[in-house]
Amino acid sequence: MIDRPERDNLAHRLRLLAAGQITNDKFEDSLDLRSEDAAIWRIYKDGAWSLYSDLKEHKLVGRDKLTKEVKRNVARVVLFLKSDREFEWREPAWYMKALISVLGILTFGLVSGWFYRYSWAKQGDVNVWPYLRTADLDEDLKKQPYLDGKS
Repeated sequence: MIDRPERDNLAHRLRLLAAGQITNDKFEDSLDLRSEDAAIWRIYKDGAWSLYSDLKEHKLVGRDKLTKEVKRNVARVVLFLKSDREFEWREPAWYMKALISVLGILTFGLVSGWFYRYSWAKQGDVNVWPYLRTADLDEDLKKQPYLDGKS
């Protein structure tokens, strides 16, 4: 199920956050994470939340500024949010999450990140997340939602 108003809101707020125009707190306060659209929560939890520290209110400027690579990733997420594609990534099974948590504790996080990425890589191309397939990203790149006069 695609929740167009919430996807548009998250896309807009992500762009403002990445550009350093709003603080992390204003970003979080502007979201309604109760949406039925799986993309909203998963993009927030698995993508947006990792962009900033939640220990203080700040903008992503100065030493907190995002790298070019991270900004490209944010742009890909925004493009996905502006598409009409369903979020297809499945949450890892409970036992996989438990295993990843235990590995994280035992290895101080050294192995858990790799294992989590590996469990996702079995579903699709993690390099184009939140897209599942490179072909879908390539198709949406041709549409350019911010250049079509509708956004």
